[in-house]
Amino acid sequence: MAVLVDSNVLLDIMTEDERWFEGSAAALEKAADLERLVINPIIYAEVSVRYERIEDLEAALPKGLIDREGIPY
Repeated sequence: MAVLVDSNVLLDIMTEDERWFEGSAAALEKAADLERLVINPIIYAEVSVRYERIEDLEAALPKGLIDREGIPY
């Protein structure tokens, strides 16, 4: 089984949002302890707007932490 991580949770963490960071980080950590974390191309694209270079985005979303999966029909 896997947990599809919402882009809003990732952005809360990436931006260190004052209101949502702590809750989002705790939820992501708990999910990672129980299941495999996954994003799809839409989530990747939504998060990508924060970064100018793909290398920076890839560093922020390490493949060892968050897997990438396609979107099935």
